[in-house]
Amino acid sequence: MTQTLRRFRSGLFLLLIILVLGTTSISVVGEQEQAVIERMGQPERVVNRFRPGGESGAGLVAKIPLLETITVLPRGLVTYSYPDKRTKSADQQWLLVDADLTYRIIDPVRLSRSLGSAAKTEDQLKALLPPLLDQELGQRSAVAIAQPGAGGANQAMLRALDKDLRQYGLQVVDLRIARVALDEGSLNSAYDRMEQRHEATLAEIEVKSANDALAVTSAAEAEATARRQRSADQDPEFYSFYRAMRSYD
Repeated sequence: MTQTLRRFRSGLFLLLIILVLGTTSISVVGEQEQAVIERMGQPERVVNRFRPGGESGAGLVAKIPLLETITVLPRGLVTYSYPDKRTKSADQQWLLVDADLTYRIIDPVRLSRSLGSAAKTEDQLKALLPPLLDQELGQRSAVAIAQPGAGGANQAMLRALDKDLRQYGLQVVDLRIARVALDEGSLNSAYDRMEQRHEATLAEIEVKSANDALAVTSAAEAEATARRQRSADQDPEFYSFYRAMRSYD
């Protein structure tokens, strides 16, 4: 009885090992995924690799347990946002900008060997994107940066970043400045300048109004004097009577 129980336990243990190995030898690669199969640390093959117009190779993937490992990476477009980057424009305005980036993994083997995983891509973007924003936006005025295309900065940054990321197997598909705003200090300075211009304009209007009123008054008095003079010339006796009446006032 004891011997039979031992055989049963051994068989059950062996069956469990087979099930575990069978489970670990099968992986699923989705439609929006591509996978790198490595054997003993060296790339062996790529499953469902992105190719323009290529057929999908998604589905069940077999690998040798313990000898082969699988690294799953995104196959489609990936978006990345870098918000609230503080940078200075060419006209010395401090700005807060949001940058939106879209990229694709075109060489999964290179990315797997250089970075190890797709998650580390963001670390490279955080290191490369800020100085690139400072360099390109620092050559353009705040007004140009706020316009569509950021005064040509979008295309310039896309080309530069794409060149840097190719070494990691990445292709930059799109890069654009999504939002531009003055930071608090620049915003306060802009408000102060607006208030100063408003006050200067108001003072100019007041001076012009006073000059216009004086000119109108002077013209009216001159016209009245001229009319009195014409009246005196036409009827000196009545004019003398008029001046006598005014003297009582």
